[in-house]
Amino acid sequence: MKLHHVGIVVQSIAQSAPRYRQLFGLQPVSPVVTDERQRVNVQFLASDADATSVELIEPLPGISPARGALEKGGGLNHLCFEVADIEAMVRHAESDGVVCVCSPVPAAAFDGRRIAFLYYREIGLIEFVEAAKK
Repeated sequence: MKLHHVGIVVQSIAQSAPRYRQLFGLQPVSPVVTDERQRVNVQFLASDADATSVELIEPLPGISPARGALEKGGGLNHLCFEVADIEAMVRHAESDGVVCVCSPVPAAAFDGRRIAFLYYREIGLIEFVEAAKK
């Protein structure tokens, strides 16, 4: 398991990305991707292609899981870990009493690799993404 990215909810990717570039030297490592299932636009920024990235998350108009976070001020939303077996990770977490808020589903930002969101009472929201097949 490795830290893949840090998710940050923003009002507008177009307005926020330049500030992350200015402050931290982060550059886009992906285009803006629309994920209709999650009802968000996302873009990944990093210092280089191999570094842990920052995911800017912009809720789409209407109902979006990220909208509530934005209405509370946005900002840091989740940590995402890349895992070899997402099903096993979700089962293990649930056996520890963790709440699965989104079971594994394909994600547009990861070329269909599955993601899952779990809420850990003592940690907060954690996302898992399937490791790319080699």
